[in-house]
Amino acid sequence: MTAKPAHDTLISLLRSHSPELRESELEPEPHDELTVLGIDSLELLSLAADMEDAFDLDIDDADVGSAKTVADLLRIIEPALRKPAE
Repeated sequence: MTAKPAHDTLISLLRSHSPELRESELEPEPHDELTVLGIDSLELLSLAADMEDAFDLDIDDADVGSAKTVADLLRIIEPALRKPAE
């Protein structure tokens, strides 16, 4: 998966999990805090499960627990960007 489709997929997942983005045309920025987007710890776990499915990754619970911003989520999916296309 290349950076652009991965970014688009992550934005789509964020939109589906964020009450602040769901009804909006706003595009999340890397510095946006997940809590400001309405993603609490429980919703973050659900988002992480969807990210694992979408990017074919195993995401460490510690990585999920330490994610505070959109940029943190982008760092989590970086391994999927390095995988060769199948």
